[in-house]
Amino acid sequence: MKPKQVFIGYEMGDSRIAGYKFCPSCRTELVLRENGGRLRPTCPACGFMQFINPAPAVSVMVIDRDQVLLGKRTGSLGRAKWALPSGYIEFEDEFLTTAIREVKEETGFEVEITSILNIASSLHSPGFHFLAVYLLARVLGGEIRAGDDLEEVAWFPLSGPLPEMAFEEDLHTIEMVLSGDGEGLPVDPNYATPRSI
Repeated sequence: MKPKQVFIGYEMGDSRIAGYKFCPSCRTELVLRENGGRLRPTCPACGFMQFINPAPAVSVMVIDRDQVLLGKRTGSLGRAKWALPSGYIEFEDEFLTTAIREVKEETGFEVEITSILNIASSLHSPGFHFLAVYLLARVLGGEIRAGDDLEEVAWFPLSGPLPEMAFEEDLHTIEMVLSGDGEGLPVDPNYATPRSI
């Protein structure tokens, strides 16, 4: 299976995400100036320039024998559709700890991260751009329960049929693992399991 690492869900053009109107350093009104081939909000007084970057995130493919764990989303992006457990990487965390925490919060399971499957740019709309690290995990313990931004959690056969998926990149990752191309890269064993284990 050929790798795919860029997923674009809308017609991209000159859409600008609303950012600062005034400089956070000196309070001068920002103006648009060209930098690196793009117009960017810039302070004419002190030179502050606002860059709008994608949010770093993790998505975790939890497998038990021939089944994959999916959650039915309640959030605005992909509402009522199914997805792999996922979440934003917070400033105080690295990506492996984030993945373990997100799976626990969303599904009730403690997991061990076993490999890195993929890294994907997910450009869903002007307000939702992610750089997502896709990870493979196995269950260590816990009880299945929907939490955080999921209304339901369930196991589905890896080979399908799968429910209506929220994100093409999740489906691509599942298909990649199913085709045998999902061994992935090793992870740091110091961060691969919950700290309490």
